[in-house]
Amino acid sequence: MDVFKEQNVTKLQDSTDTAKKVLITIVAVLVACGIMVLTFGSMFMMIGLILAGGVMYGGYYLVTSMYVEYEYILTNGEVDFDKIIAQRSRKRLCTVKLSTATAFGVADDKADTDGADTYVVATANDPELTDYYLRVKHKSLGDTVVYFTPSDEIVELMKPFFPRTMRQ
Repeated sequence: MDVFKEQNVTKLQDSTDTAKKVLITIVAVLVACGIMVLTFGSMFMMIGLILAGGVMYGGYYLVTSMYVEYEYILTNGEVDFDKIIAQRSRKRLCTVKLSTATAFGVADDKADTDGADTYVVATANDPELTDYYLRVKHKSLGDTVVYFTPSDEIVELMKPFFPRTMRQ
C-alpha cells in the first residue's frame, strides 16, 4: 500500500519578528520621505519618486518575507521538508529516508541530538503543539537532526518505515 500524506505548519510570529517588522517599516518610510524631501522641487523629482517607491516596495517585500510555513510530505518512507516563504517561494530543506533513522522522539531537554553534523529546524514555534526530532544518516548532509511539528497522523504513518530496532 502506498503512503502519501502532507501537512502545512505555519510558523508563529514571536516578539522579535514583530519588532523586526516595525523597524523595517519605520526605516523604509523614513528613507522614502528623506528621498522625497531631498529631490522635491528639483529636476530629479521624478527619479526621487521612483526611488522612494522602490524603497517602500523593498520594505514591503522584507516584511512579507517573514511569513513562513513549513510543509512535510511523507511518501512511502521518505519525508520531504520544505520552507514556504510568504506563499511566493518554496525551498527544499532536506529529504530523509526513514529507514536510515537512528532516533526519533519528542524534542525536549533529554533528546539525543548532540554532536550532529547538520540541524534542520522546521517547527511551528507554537508552545501548544508538540515538537519532535528525527535523527538520520543523510547521504549528503551526514548525521542530521530534523526538528519538526508533525500531526499525530503523520507520526503514526512514519512508524512502520523506521528500522526494526526503533519501532515501538
